[in-house]
Amino acid sequence: MSTTHVNRDDVERRLDRLREEYGEFAVVECDELVPGERFDRLHEHAREGYTGGGYAWIVRGPDDAPALADSMPADAHEAGPVVCMILSRGDDDRWGIPGGGRETGETYEAATIREVREEVGLELELGSPFLAYRATHEPDDGRAVRLHTLWVCFDAGYASGHLEILPGELRGAAWLAEPPRSLGPFGQFRGTEWWDDYEPAEPWWENPEPNPYDPGN
Repeated sequence: MSTTHVNRDDVERRLDRLREEYGEFAVVECDELVPGERFDRLHEHAREGYTGGGYAWIVRGPDDAPALADSMPADAHEAGPVVCMILSRGDDDRWGIPGGGRETGETYEAATIREVREEVGLELELGSPFLAYRATHEPDDGRAVRLHTLWVCFDAGYASGHLEILPGELRGAAWLAEPPRSLGPFGQFRGTEWWDDYEPAEPWWENPEPNPYDPGN
């Protein structure tokens, strides 16, 4: 019996386009065996054109920091760059980077800009991808069908706005100068290069877990 691959060609075309435009970047791949009901939810999204999403590692320099309140001491001003981090709703206490799913007709760049605006109220200067996460989802009931998704993470600079979270999706957001106690997968990957003293105990990319950001969770 031949296997049906849903969105494989689309994912490959989009990945090739990103490489042609930006050059090479890291790609982490994962084969995921998922329960049948969750697979069906993923399949429904896939039939609507869903292929993953875009995320941003957003950096703000000291010159873009808001002015200190009169009650704050002068040495409270940011001395170096800070990174935008978020806490999603639910039981996951890992800090992540903002972003979300790509809608039909969007590029990964457009999806990233829109999702960041919706989640945390910021406008970006989007840079190049630093990571693509490519997942192949297989149902655990033996069906000969595979779903393919692609998640793209971009470096980005702060352009304007102030943090204003979307309460239905996030528990919080903050500008962080130092690594938090626990980082999600995409933040782990970029954080190892950004913070000199940061090294995750179990690097996510060495044993990729099923993507925590897909709509089948």
